Amino acid sequence: MSMELISIQLAALFVFVHLWFVYAVVKRRNDIADVAWGLGFVLLSSIGLAANFNSKTLLVWVLVTFWGLRLASHIYKRFRREKQEDRRYRAWREGWGSNWVFWSWLKVFLVQGFFLVLVAMPIITLSQYEASAWSVLNFLGIAIWLFGFVFETVADKQLKAFILKPKKPGDERVMKAGLWKYTRHPNYFGEAVIWWGIWLIAFGDYWWLALIGPVTIGLLLRFVSGVPLAEAGFKDNPEFQLYAKKTPAMIPNFFIK
Repeated sequence: MSMELISIQLAALFVFVHLWFVYAVVKRRNDIADVAWGLGFVLLSSIGLAANFNSKTLLVWVLVTFWGLRLASHIYKRFRREKQEDRRYRAWREGWGSNWVFWSWLKVFLVQGFFLVLVAMPIITLSQYEASAWSVLNFLGIAIWLFGFVFETVADKQLKAFILKPKKPGDERVMKAGLWKYTRHPNYFGEAVIWWGIWLIAFGDYWWLALIGPVTIGLLLRFVSGVPLAEAGFKDNPEFQLYAKKTPAMIPNFFIK
């Protein structure tokens, strides 16, 4: 394994994270970290492609770049639309008081960089391989990635349309239609599936190390930064609680009537 290449990728990511941190401090909006998330994978994949150009690193770069730019664009539009910092980040900032700059650096941007590296392990390990023949697992990975990408994209569009639609008295305030009928967070499910696809495309000698990627993103979305934070504001919402009783958090149940 080339530690020189890994060092370059980590150093580039370190600079990348700090540039976004400076921007966040100037704007006083740590939610810009959500925009940076997808772009960090594009950066690591681009370095890996430049260092080891072959059909697999090229394909992964195309898929990761397409996904990362779409996700960043989707979140940035929301960032521009909302005049205030996302409630989750705003609550953290208020809790940190006068030390908000330091804790923003440590708990938002450095922590994000750390988990970004873990999730990106399939990308990092793939850049270490010599060109190899394609296997059934690799092609299965492409199919799984496409399924996850479509699932996430459709879910995001459905939620955006629901949020932007003017509400009248008596209208539902919780998104429960489309893919959201089968899972409370179809966008998170789609993103988790995407990384299982990338893992299979990058499957090789370091498959066990690359496995850290999809496992980490799945755990983060389900138990840390995804579902818990997204649902924190619905604890006292009876409509949502009723919806949550019959609808799984992430893995869809297509048999729900």
